[in-house]
Amino acid sequence: GWVSADGENNINLTGMVHFDAHVIQSGLPRTTDKDSASVADQFEFRRTRLGVNGTVYKDIDYELIINGTGSDTNIVDTGFINFRGNKNAQIRVGRFRQPYSLESMTRDASIDFMERSYGDQLGPQKLLGAMVWGEPVQGFTYAGSVAQSGFNELTNADNIGGLGTTRLTLNPAELNKLDGQVIHMGVSNHFGKYEITPTYSLNTGSGVDNVARATLLTLRTENRGLANAYRVQLNGGTTAGTATYGSATNYAASVYKKLGDLEFAYAIDAFKYQTEYSKQSLRANVLTYAGTTNSMNGLNVTTSYHEFVYNLTGEKWSDAYKGGSFSGIKPLSNFNLGQSGTGAWQLAVRYSTYSADYATGTSTTTAYRNENAESANTITYGVNWLLNPSAAIKVNYAVTSFGRAVKILSNTDSTTANNEKVISVRTQINF
Repeated sequence: GWVSADGENNINLTGMVHFDAHVIQSGLPRTTDKDSASVADQFEFRRTRLGVNGTVYKDIDYELIINGTGSDTNIVDTGFINFRGNKNAQIRVGRFRQPYSLESMTRDASIDFMERSYGDQLGPQKLLGAMVWGEPVQGFTYAGSVAQSGFNELTNADNIGGLGTTRLTLNPAELNKLDGQVIHMGVSNHFGKYEITPTYSLNTGSGVDNVARATLLTLRTENRGLANAYRVQLNGGTTAGTATYGSATNYAASVYKKLGDLEFAYAIDAFKYQTEYSKQSLRANVLTYAGTTNSMNGLNVTTSYHEFVYNLTGEKWSDAYKGGSFSGIKPLSNFNLGQSGTGAWQLAVRYSTYSADYATGTSTTTAYRNENAESANTITYGVNWLLNPSAAIKVNYAVTSFGRAVKILSNTDSTTANNEKVISVRTQINF
């Protein structure tokens, strides 16, 4: 980086590479149907990012990070300006991670497992908006933001800041100067209205797929397993055909969302226990091809997880806690090949669940989808080797049990699976 002579201005280069390898055992058929790719053994660039951050005239922070992976044509991962003249009431504008949940607020380079839990798949992630946040007293934080769901508006029914997010956290260990401990409690809420566009799917050519649909929710098994273990869509058309002007694909679906999260973590010296519970409610409607309104008024999903992490090499979790979230563990001794230094070693285990009350029934109901598992639980075992503060190797083994046997989307094979096993290895560098 670079720092001005008076120390009031600086610019830093920042980046991240996460390169993964996945081996998946599911019992689902090996097939050339492209929807089966999510359960294929594979190498993957999970994240590749490069950017800059820094400070202008002491009180204005900035960050711009470009994303090199994914299918989104908007390559800005984060880009914001943060005004911190009053550190107790800072203002941030741009694209940034919304203030929601302990797991989400832990940076990608510092999460305890290779992937976050099911609850994070419900969350708001990174959005365009504005936020007020601060830590008036060490050990108590607050944040509130307004945002929009995508980079661009879809219709003039969109309102600026149609989505709201709030978060409060408390750490009595900081308030009472309890050395070596963290007692984290927090509550988050995400709510509001947004719009999505129905699109046509012609993957198999079957009649049921030749309608416009808007995806309201999809859940992927942890550790990058089956991509559509659970999926709910809203029908935007009543007849098959090619999308034309005035067809269902021209009418955006309005989605109303309520999402809440409870957080708790206790850490003492090298040991940490962390848990969260989330509940989401969705309702939506869309004008169909035939000019009538198709509605969905009852999608409720709950998720939870419990995790335990132990630093074998003795690093304290209280050293990694600041401002209502955990940052990365810094090894007591960095690994140096042929010299002294072991890096930091961690053992971790997590039990994670989701449960949904929609899209159940018989094959004659429109809500039913053969591929859906309305509930599942995953137990993940992890070993992390943090060579130094900027490099790590992580190994995860995840076993998922489905509440109902699932199959691959758009596959004519009737083979189903009741469980899935995924072993993954990540090599990561961040600076």
